[in-house]
Amino acid sequence: MVTTVRVHEDTLKRLKTLKEEFGAKSNEEVIDLLLKRAKTPQKSHFGTLPKLEAFEREEIDRLS
Repeated sequence: MVTTVRVHEDTLKRLKTLKEEFGAKSNEEVIDLLLKRAKTPQKSHFGTLPKLEAFEREEIDRLS
């Protein structure tokens, strides 16, 4: 299904610029790439110690 989306001229200019930067064939492809990037967690979202091993609780709780 094809749908028309109305955008301001400045938004269209930005889409055209990104289209060239990404080497995309259409504005739809640019929007799709932007949506995928928005859904992908940024490196900074993994914390300051990305090599830290996962936390696992001990079988015997030492404080009991």
